[in-house]
Amino acid sequence: MNNFFNAELRLVKACEGGEVVVTYQPSIFQYWRDVADLFQEPTIFLNEKVVKVGATPSKHTWEAAGYDMLSWFQWCQLSKIDWREATESDRNQFSDDYSQSASDPRTVNRKLTMVRRFYDFARTEGWYHRDIGDSLKDRHVGNRPIDHDALAHTRSTGGNTKQRDTLLLKVGRKDVMRPLQVKHLRKLLQHVGPTVQNQQDKRQVRDRLICDLGYTSGTRLGDVTKLTTLQFLNIAVEPHQQFMDFPLIVEGKMKVTRKVAAPGWLVLAIQAYINGERAASEREGKKRGVKAITGLFLGHAASKSAGKPISRSAIQKMFALACMKCGITEQIEVVDVATGKKHVKTVPAHSFHDLRHNCAVLTYHAEKAQGNPEPWKIVQIKLGHKSLKVTMDTYLAHVSIFGEKQGVTDIRRLLGLQD
Repeated sequence: MNNFFNAELRLVKACEGGEVVVTYQPSIFQYWRDVADLFQEPTIFLNEKVVKVGATPSKHTWEAAGYDMLSWFQWCQLSKIDWREATESDRNQFSDDYSQSASDPRTVNRKLTMVRRFYDFARTEGWYHRDIGDSLKDRHVGNRPIDHDALAHTRSTGGNTKQRDTLLLKVGRKDVMRPLQVKHLRKLLQHVGPTVQNQQDKRQVRDRLICDLGYTSGTRLGDVTKLTTLQFLNIAVEPHQQFMDFPLIVEGKMKVTRKVAAPGWLVLAIQAYINGERAASEREGKKRGVKAITGLFLGHAASKSAGKPISRSAIQKMFALACMKCGITEQIEVVDVATGKKHVKTVPAHSFHDLRHNCAVLTYHAEKAQGNPEPWKIVQIKLGHKSLKVTMDTYLAHVSIFGEKQGVTDIRRLLGLQD
């Protein structure tokens, strides 16, 4: 007899999109010796609550969610638990069992959260009537101090209530400060292209400008994708102001606005990009029916995304590929989620966010070189930290990697860059 307990469960990703599914959309199937059948409940959940949400499709996010669900149902099979009868106690046991094989508690928490979300959905659909999800507890979150929140007048005075999943594992704060070494940063920047096109180097400049914003201004990935042409075209930089910082307003985490500072030379370079390379991309996009936008960075004119705004995933991919090409890599041990086997994988040693760490270190040395006795305060302001402790304990934990540089005001000179 074919049933849940004797089925072989597999995650299947759509190779091509159609009217019902999109490319890479995950589905879970049940296989028996003589028949295969769609596992409808989790597949519907993945479609409605994973694939159809989010502004930017991500096959990696979809795949991770699919394997999270698959691991839960496989655990139910091994534990002889009908998934419809599973309880919060079972989810807790799943956490304990999986923790013994997974080194990162974040992975366990992601799986626990996905399971809870599935059962919340299953309850609303009438598929499930037990207690998974009861570990959610309300907690009160107060507002930021009024002198630290420019939008305090728009928020409720009493704070708000958020729910906390008490089964999630505690994840301690790690020393995640990972600036690129000088030689690696210099090599990567030279690889992605020039800041401004010239007779000697006519490569495209977009990727270099994105990286320049990261290490000079501390912009996050989300900041870069939200920048507009108007923010830069409204700035006038005089010849003697190339090393001055010009403020830009960006929308950061939790939609809280903050200021970042771009040096004059970078503002001029971005203005040249807007009038040259970006304008060419916009013209090509219009030929293909793409509507004009004010987003700063667009797909290259010769690419399929000409005239369209660059996505976070595209920036991450660009940066990761540059690291791989430059040999800025490391080897890690990973577990194949499908087979459970371990193998060594070569991956980029850094992410785009690490340029923000370089910004902290470089700003510290540039300020100290100018005689500022408290350079960390400028770093705090530049990175938008509410707490000086975060700046001191985390972001400035690696200032020694650049050594003590005296008399340097242009942070590019710290790296030995000419452009």
